[in-house]
Amino acid sequence: MKRPDYNLKIVLLAAGKSERFNGIKVLAKVQRQETSITLLEHALQQLFLALKTLNISNKNIRVATGRYHQKISELLDDPDLLYYCEAAHLGLGHTIAQSVEHMLNDAQDDESSISHILIALADQVALTADDYIALIKQSLVLPNTLVCAKAGQEFMPPAIFPSVYFTDLMLLKGDKGAKSVLYTNKENLQTVNLPHTEKDIDTQQDLADWYSNT
Repeated sequence: MKRPDYNLKIVLLAAGKSERFNGIKVLAKVQRQETSITLLEHALQQLFLALKTLNISNKNIRVATGRYHQKISELLDDPDLLYYCEAAHLGLGHTIAQSVEHMLNDAQDDESSISHILIALADQVALTADDYIALIKQSLVLPNTLVCAKAGQEFMPPAIFPSVYFTDLMLLKGDKGAKSVLYTNKENLQTVNLPHTEKDIDTQQDLADWYSNT
């Protein structure tokens, strides 16, 4: 389901300090079993499946890392998949800004033009490939429009940003994430109802609750 003028790139954010989690959150297991995949692998798995369904290359995904870059690189063993954000310790806004800048620089190197960037969080454990597909399909139908998930009355990640908003993303700082761009431009925002976005993992208790309900 590709359009010749629609070139989507994806940034999966995995650069948090995990201070509330008391461990490396994105490397926590999705199930209790030792053989279980990690939160990060689970998120990538769902994204890869979504892109395969839509005939979009897996090479369009990058994982933004920070403090735990080395540990994540050992897990994924694919340096081309990772963007190390040295300013990630300054907050989510800095991570997003650096990731978008990295992506645009890479696009210049291979002479491709990015039309859209999807920003996703690795800790939204309940999201499925179908959820990502729904977002991307909405963006394909309305390519000039911001598209994000909605749970209840709340705008939520993942979100897809057309190129006109890339500069706004690169100006983000501190803990101010991309939601500010969505709310500032909500007259040009289309939402997709995705209740799964409400479930994320912030603490060990969140993970225990997830285990209990799966």
